[in-house]
Amino acid sequence: MIIRLVNDLLIMKIFQVIDSYQYEMESRYQEKSMLTNLFTEHKFIGWLGLFIIFFSIFAIFVFQFLEWESNDNNKS
Repeated sequence: MIIRLVNDLLIMKIFQVIDSYQYEMESRYQEKSMLTNLFTEHKFIGWLGLFIIFFSIFAIFVFQFLEWESNDNNKS
């Protein structure tokens, strides 16, 4: 009976130590992401990069579509 009580108390103490250690680790954690920093610290460069990527992809689709249309018109 006493051994079980001591064992239970020991297990509870271990869990308290683990829980407090985990809480401290979570409160100190900060994500370091270059992409996140790009939009929080250098907003203009981040948005400019996104627009360049978007318009580049858009231009590729437009010119490809125009190429397909000109090939269709030449075949007719």
